[in-house]
Amino acid sequence: MIVGTIPSAAAVTALTAAVVAENAKPGWEEGVFEDGDFMCLLQETIEQGKPLWIYGSDKLGATMDDVEDVCREHGIAFAVHGERGPSWDSFVKRWMPGWPEPVTVYGSDGPSIGAAKVASLLRSGPEGIAELTALADRLKGVDLPEIVDASPQMRKELERLIQVEYGETGPMASAPTP
Repeated sequence: MIVGTIPSAAAVTALTAAVVAENAKPGWEEGVFEDGDFMCLLQETIEQGKPLWIYGSDKLGATMDDVEDVCREHGIAFAVHGERGPSWDSFVKRWMPGWPEPVTVYGSDGPSIGAAKVASLLRSGPEGIAELTALADRLKGVDLPEIVDASPQMRKELERLIQVEYGETGPMASAPTP
């Protein structure tokens, strides 16, 4: 799931390339994205004020590392929901601008911080308590945006990118009329 603000045309271009390269899909039962298809879904999602869900390859062990890297490079928050490992444990991996690294929480019991880590941080005084609070917030996904968004200027730029992809008349120009 991609959330947060799409900052630039370069981010759209890089994100589109990564999504297509990863053979991502708009749903489990659907085919993989083409460049223009992804941009149109991104535009629709922004207009509707929703998170952008994309689905990875159904190949065993497939990841969406390239998409995650592009999101981090361009400051776009994300949350990956999935299952991995020999026991197919569920996990959520989240990242947003300002976080040093993505945070991954495994299982359905929720996030946890080891007792030794808590004790160490508490012993280090106010700075440790602040670090413990920030770590707990990252594990819980506090302040993670809930929708994908773009500035009015970026929305216009996205429209331009779609027109370039499909030609000046847009993607529906080739559709037969009833």
